[in-house]
Amino acid sequence: MTSFYSSYWNASTEHLNKSCHKEFDNRSPSIVDAVILPSMIGIICVTGLLGNIIIVFTIIRSRKKTIPDIYICNLALADLVHIIGMPFLIHQWARGGKWVFGGTLCTIITSLDTCNQFACSAIMTVMSVDRYLALVQPFRLTSWRTRYRTIRINLGLWAASFILALPVWVHSKVIKFKDGMESCAFDLTSPDDVLWYTLYLTITTFFFPLPLILACYILILCYSWEMYQENKDARCFNPRIPRQRVLKLTKMVLVLVAVFVLSATPYHVIQLVNLQVEQPTLAFYVGYCLSICLSYANSSINPFLYILLSGNFQKRLPQVQRRVTKKKSTIWKTP
Repeated sequence: MTSFYSSYWNASTEHLNKSCHKEFDNRSPSIVDAVILPSMIGIICVTGLLGNIIIVFTIIRSRKKTIPDIYICNLALADLVHIIGMPFLIHQWARGGKWVFGGTLCTIITSLDTCNQFACSAIMTVMSVDRYLALVQPFRLTSWRTRYRTIRINLGLWAASFILALPVWVHSKVIKFKDGMESCAFDLTSPDDVLWYTLYLTITTFFFPLPLILACYILILCYSWEMYQENKDARCFNPRIPRQRVLKLTKMVLVLVAVFVLSATPYHVIQLVNLQVEQPTLAFYVGYCLSICLSYANSSINPFLYILLSGNFQKRLPQVQRRVTKKKSTIWKTP
């Protein structure tokens, strides 16, 4: 979940534009920028849109919503916000970096994309803490682990994400280069500004939440292993259904976190390397584009992970479908 618009010009706005769109023209086929990469993002966009809509619709229409449901629904909403910007990314990419949608839409799309980046990281972190409390400390902070409090926590995370994205709201705009091309970009002309913004974005969305997430799951794994050893020594292997459900939910969140880390790491590493690159090579440019595709793919993979790893979702999908069909038939019969 990364922001293409706010960081595409990190190495120095005009320099990276020239190196990516002029110097590589004679060395790489234009079909890569014009067809292959937009097609990949297009496929990701369609599958992610359908998958996340299914997840949000299923949770909203469910009669009983659990605390993990609220976090998962917010993650799906964040992925949908992320996907909204994809068609604009596809168009700008296919046009060689040219933006034709105006300055206002440039600012909105760029800022929402970055806001989603903050929101996804924050929700993933808090959800990991919730899984730790549910499994390891089930009787602590119970007053905070209610549906009402969880909704308020998620609203607070969204509000904090908008605040953290304020620099993007201020500095994202349509930039006109010397060759006459206009691109939607994050206008940072000073190398120091580029450095501090890159560190700010990378630390707040990746390197700060990552240790917290990993700490939660290390503690969960240690606790689970300890319980297994105690049961083994006592020769008590009768599983308890509530414990099994918590473990399944924890497994699902753990897989989501692993996918998040694997998809986000290449992008953030390349962002940091980008600060030291004076003359981007073709390999660097291709790697940068692939890291963006990988980060966007995370938004498409998540909903299918929810469905595959959560038996609860598999049960609720047909139930919701039957309720909707029944409601439609009732409305149709009403004179």
